Amino acid sequence: MCFVFTVGFGQSEDLARNYLDQGDYEKAASIFGNLHKKNPRQQNWLLGYVETLQAMGKTEEAESVLKTYLTEVGEYPNIQIELGYLYQKQSDTLKAQEYYQKAIAQVKARPGFSYSVGNVFQKYGLLDLAVQTYETAQQIEPRSNNTIQLARIYGEQSKYLEMFENYMDLIAENTSYFQILNRNFTQYITEDGNNAANVALRRVLLQRSQKNPELIFNQMLSWLFVQQEDYAKAFAQEKAIYQRQDLKSLNRIIDLALISKDKKELTAAEEMLHFAVEKASSQRELLSAERELLLVKQLMASTDQYEAIEEAYARFIEKIGRNRDSFLIQKDFVEFFAYQKRDVVKALTQIELIASQDLYQQQTAELKLLQADLMVQDSKFNQALLLYTQVEKLIPNTDIAREARFKVAKTSYYRGDFDWALTQLKVLKSSASQLTANDAMELALLIKDNSQEDTLRTDLKLVAKADLLLFQNQPTQALTILEGVLEDYQSPSIVDEVLFRIAKIHLANQEVEKALLYLQRIIDDHSDEILADNANFLLGTLYMDELKAPDQAKPYFETLIFNHPDSIFFVDARKRFRMLRGDQIQ
Repeated sequence: MCFVFTVGFGQSEDLARNYLDQGDYEKAASIFGNLHKKNPRQQNWLLGYVETLQAMGKTEEAESVLKTYLTEVGEYPNIQIELGYLYQKQSDTLKAQEYYQKAIAQVKARPGFSYSVGNVFQKYGLLDLAVQTYETAQQIEPRSNNTIQLARIYGEQSKYLEMFENYMDLIAENTSYFQILNRNFTQYITEDGNNAANVALRRVLLQRSQKNPELIFNQMLSWLFVQQEDYAKAFAQEKAIYQRQDLKSLNRIIDLALISKDKKELTAAEEMLHFAVEKASSQRELLSAERELLLVKQLMASTDQYEAIEEAYARFIEKIGRNRDSFLIQKDFVEFFAYQKRDVVKALTQIELIASQDLYQQQTAELKLLQADLMVQDSKFNQALLLYTQVEKLIPNTDIAREARFKVAKTSYYRGDFDWALTQLKVLKSSASQLTANDAMELALLIKDNSQEDTLRTDLKLVAKADLLLFQNQPTQALTILEGVLEDYQSPSIVDEVLFRIAKIHLANQEVEKALLYLQRIIDDHSDEILADNANFLLGTLYMDELKAPDQAKPYFETLIFNHPDSIFFVDARKRFRMLRGDQIQ
């Protein structure tokens, strides 16, 4: 029977809340009033009833209900705040403060009330009173667990020093909290080292580190410098961490080097990896550091240094031996020949050497995928298609298999076999891999959109040829074809595709101003086409990151947010727009 009554009351409360949300206050008041009458102690029903009475303008009745509760049920501090806030809304600040202070006085007597009292103050935006509540409880009972609540309020008040001091108290108590709390930090920390929150965190960490030189403070300083993309300072912290570790590990330094490499900070990455090679205490660490160091060096190398890189790879492979354990390094060597030296013959020779080893199935599939790519580079489409198909069969239903199928479609597209490409893409559009699904959808739309207006697919064949030349690293020839299409196109829907490709070629040549002109043409003349969101995002990013012109960047992100809410760039655009507007990023 108790269960039936509880369910019945619960359904009534839901119904009353529904009426309140819809603005049907009479019905809501009737239900909440009856519930409150049946159980006057139940605060949810009391507060629902009071909220409804206030919505109806029956302020005196709401005041009477709250006073009756405080007199007959008990002087609960959270209800005193509700009555105080009722007075505050009537501009009776003296009475409001009277009840607020009564609530805080009860916290002094019983610090356990602090959470419920502070929570109500926060609900009504009375943050100073919420801080007073939590600080009162902390002074009387230091073990009161209000540190996170205080830190969050300080953050809302932009009191960053106080916020980070509170967070640091928690982390000093249990260092594992940092992995959880750094999500809170990212609401305030930005790439700008002079940002107020960045300065506050750095100051707090340095002070704590001087008083109590724990490793966690070095780790947090390293994290802060990474957020600011100041990798040299992060490396200084990581070296200090390494020197003080009981069990020496270079994993953090190698990870930092990889982040630096991804951000094109190659000099910093090289210095870190040299340090790792010098300090490596195990074969695994040494091989990892040497491999990454070679990758960084080849990214930094000019053409006259390629011979030295080739010799370094040869020595490295000779030292560790050719087997499945050195597969990644051997594959790096193939890619160096193929994509940096542009020597496909030597790359294929290396592939034959690797293929003769006792490889895992996954490694065989990766090697065949790379070999097929080289066949496409050499315009040997039939051999490439055969290899891609072998990869699909070798490890079916994997990301590599799906990538191979997409490359079958892309190769068919390059050679002008558009219908077969569409057949392959149809399967991939529902792929478990979001990246593959998006790529498949974009290519399918390109083919479909430009097969209707131009039944001979003249423009599409030329764009496909240009895409192949780009894949084969012949941008000058590709640019000539694309500019020709732009002058004499048959299918208007191809224009935004051509403009976008030309812009990307100019960007690859560091010709940002030229790229801006072509991207702007997409915005001005083709804003309803498929690549409009790509163009908006790329323009915004270029103005923000490359040209350091935030005011010019902001409108492009704003346009993308409001006009292209289904874009894959939506989340990033919204984050960047809020950053430019000065919002705190969640």
